[in-house]
Amino acid sequence: MGIKQRFKNLQLYHKLFSLTLLITFFVLCTTAGFNFFLHSKLLTDQMTSRAEGLASLWKTTIAPEDIEKALEFIETSHPAKDRLIDHVSLVHEQNSSVLGAYLMTVDDLEAGRFKIIAASRHYNDFFNEEVKHYNGGPEFISAFTQSMNSNSVSSTSVYRDQFGTWITAFAPIKNQNGAVIALLGIDLDASILKRSQAEILLLLACGFIAVSLIVYFVLRWGLKKVLQPVDDIVCGIKQVSAGNFNVSLPIHDQSDLGQLSLKFNEMTVQLSTLFATLTAASDQLKTIKEINESTPLLETAIGQMESLLEHTKVQKELQHAEKMNAIGQLAASVAHEIRNPLTVVKGFLQIFSTKEKMSKEEVMFIGLMIEEINRAESIINDYLELAKPDMAKSERIDGSDLTVNAIDLMSTYAMMSKNIVLKSDIQPNVNVKGSKNELKQVLINILKNGIEAMKEGGELELTLKDDGRNAIFTISDTGIGMTAEELDRLGTAFYSLKEKGTGMGLMVCYQIIERMRGRIEVYSNKGEGTTFKVYVPLAEDEEEN
Repeated sequence: MGIKQRFKNLQLYHKLFSLTLLITFFVLCTTAGFNFFLHSKLLTDQMTSRAEGLASLWKTTIAPEDIEKALEFIETSHPAKDRLIDHVSLVHEQNSSVLGAYLMTVDDLEAGRFKIIAASRHYNDFFNEEVKHYNGGPEFISAFTQSMNSNSVSSTSVYRDQFGTWITAFAPIKNQNGAVIALLGIDLDASILKRSQAEILLLLACGFIAVSLIVYFVLRWGLKKVLQPVDDIVCGIKQVSAGNFNVSLPIHDQSDLGQLSLKFNEMTVQLSTLFATLTAASDQLKTIKEINESTPLLETAIGQMESLLEHTKVQKELQHAEKMNAIGQLAASVAHEIRNPLTVVKGFLQIFSTKEKMSKEEVMFIGLMIEEINRAESIINDYLELAKPDMAKSERIDGSDLTVNAIDLMSTYAMMSKNIVLKSDIQPNVNVKGSKNELKQVLINILKNGIEAMKEGGELELTLKDDGRNAIFTISDTGIGMTAEELDRLGTAFYSLKEKGTGMGLMVCYQIIERMRGRIEVYSNKGEGTTFKVYVPLAEDEEEN
């Protein structure tokens, strides 16, 4: 298992602790490194400035004539050479920070070989012999060359040679003609930098350890205090999953985590009440299944809930079947007991309407009575549709032609009576299997309801497409729409949103589509319109089945 995966599997406390400690260590290391670098650079700059300042000062005290004489008698003793040695020796004697000083000129620059004219006597003690030549490294040669070419003071960075670690400053000395005849070199012992850096590292290490220990213990204490509610919640969840709904978490404070513990306690109280209610309902309905004693209490509650839902579903289906049976019987009774008398009354009214000696008012009254009788016959026909035991003869239907036909039938009614524009988008070659007349009845009924829902006019759209399994007839209007409660009751007997409706039309539509093994879905928002989606299986799928 990789480090990344192990970190993911850690508890929240250990994740926060590790991450915070890591960030703290990073900040401490970065701060310590920056301080170390800054202090080392500052000390190096101070030593370099000190060396350059001494070189600039002491070069003015050296006589160029003595240097010229010393160059003539470089291999032998001469008073001028002795004076120069005494002079450069004073640099060390009067400045304890200076390891030594010397005068030198180039012997062979390409080989990095320099000739020492005079050197502080301190070097004789330091090297146990008089140094007459010196082989310089890259830093030494670079600073020496820069000083000669620029006629100004220059210095090296910290460098090492066979004699130690140094910082060297050079100052050019000119003769009366302005030519550089020698360079005064001032050496500072840079080993003090190493000792200073070692001391700083020791102090930083001690500070790092001290701060780390303080952060470790403070962080450990603080995280335990802060995450205590989280630990309580985790333990509480484990208790609930084990079936203990009576667990109660302590409330430490009023912070977000404290409020979370409070909500958790409220949840367990509701779960306990729910489980008790489920148990009581299951006992009353005798739906409890045999459950192993080792089964967790939560699984038992879920099992009881599933049993109740299953029992409720069966009960609703039985109630629906009983209701439909009762409506079917009622429809048959209405057909025999009411239809014939209405036909007789309608016939006599039609005879009366043909008489010549009748006022306009009487003709109008007879027309109204015939219209109402027609409406009563329409309601009776809806009841008779519910009483049908099975769908009419099944046939292959061209859904595209059927949709165009339904639009043609309703377009005139829509435009003349309601100023409604009909739109269509019909996919060709969509074939379904069922009763052509009954499917046409469903489309016309839903289109008519959409028209009647748009009292101020609007747009009514009918589209047809298939999804590979079903033909989908979509009818959308921009009418008054429905609330969620009205949607739930849609398609039930005796419920209608129309002033003179009975609700039987949509109920018949639902039954027809169910007999065709399809379904109807309705989407609506109050004031925004309604969309009906009628799903009917494609003919090919039906034949394969």
